[in-house]
Amino acid sequence: MRAQRVVAATAAVGLVSVCCAASISAGSASTATSVSSVKAAPDLGPDPGAAETTVTGKQHDSNNSNSAVVSRRAKSAKAASAESASLRKREVFTVSEQSSSLTLRVGTFNVRTARANDGRSWLSRASDVAREIASRNPGVLAVQELGPGRADGSKGTTTGHLRQTISLERSLKSVVGDSRYQLVRTTPYVKPGTNHGTQGTRILYDTRKFKLLSHCPEKTGSKNYNSSCSMNMPLRGSDSESLRRSAAYAKFADRKTGKRFWVVSVHLDDRHSSSLSTEKSYNALRGRQARAVYLKVNSLRKTGEKVIYAGDFNSWHTNRAGDAPHEYLVSQGFHDTFAADSRINTKYPTVNHYKTTLSAKPIRLDYVMIKGSKRVLRYENVMNRVDSSRPSDHNLVVSDVVF
Repeated sequence: MRAQRVVAATAAVGLVSVCCAASISAGSASTATSVSSVKAAPDLGPDPGAAETTVTGKQHDSNNSNSAVVSRRAKSAKAASAESASLRKREVFTVSEQSSSLTLRVGTFNVRTARANDGRSWLSRASDVAREIASRNPGVLAVQELGPGRADGSKGTTTGHLRQTISLERSLKSVVGDSRYQLVRTTPYVKPGTNHGTQGTRILYDTRKFKLLSHCPEKTGSKNYNSSCSMNMPLRGSDSESLRRSAAYAKFADRKTGKRFWVVSVHLDDRHSSSLSTEKSYNALRGRQARAVYLKVNSLRKTGEKVIYAGDFNSWHTNRAGDAPHEYLVSQGFHDTFAADSRINTKYPTVNHYKTTLSAKPIRLDYVMIKGSKRVLRYENVMNRVDSSRPSDHNLVVSDVVF
């Protein structure tokens, strides 16, 4: 089941967004202040231990008494040096423990594949998608259906042609005026010609605010593909490899606080059926896919590192067959950011199918889940109820979370 996106936000929503962005900036400033206000350990000068030890060696042959005195001084100096190092170590630990909490805007956006033939081509929508993203200024964004193939939607070689991934980066640069937004990966996850499904799960981040810690090479030798920072999700036993989907993940650090966290982007199986038994098998598959990706990231993350798990789950809470992905993640300690202090446009679906007018029907296919915190200040399903030029068949979803 494909979802559609809504782009524009109402003037009231825009005002709320501006206020929220201002509060986030203020939070970052307080973080820097608290870190810089921690008193540094006194400068004890160069380590005297080595110098005193040298003197001890020189005087040993000429004066045993002086040697003993100097030796005691050397031990004393070493103890002072060790104490100084201990103070510096504790100071770093103290700063880490007492630094202000990190407030960041995270989101998910299914931008619709360039290969779709449903009205508006990707090249006609790319700038609208970029403006939609820039209007909410996310720190990190899980993206779906942003493939490494040609931006014009053709299936031919990308040699000499623009990739859909690169076209979004360029559109964002045109909109915001710089290259702050970068994708973790832009090239294919599998070798070209491999029988494989969608590779459109990507992670976009603001390089001014966050540093990519994961090693995510774009190439394998001289070839423009690499499996880095991605994984294949499971299928049913009877499924063709052409239905195999990739998920994306990466580790980041906040440039101001140093706090580290993981981001996951998924686009779970999109098949549905009028047959309840078949629908249950698809639901179970989506649950297994959600589980496999989490187990992969959990095997890589260190104790205490937060996780942002977002994407198009192709599942919803009122589905008669169940909502296995959501249920699994909740069972693993994830918090649904939908349960925020402030919520906007929650009575509308996150998928729009390019309809001009949306009816109130709170069906969510697009989720932002977090592990390691339950503090969510704001959730927004970014959309206008009436919009004749939606940038995608899904709406952008953003949440302001506190780590």
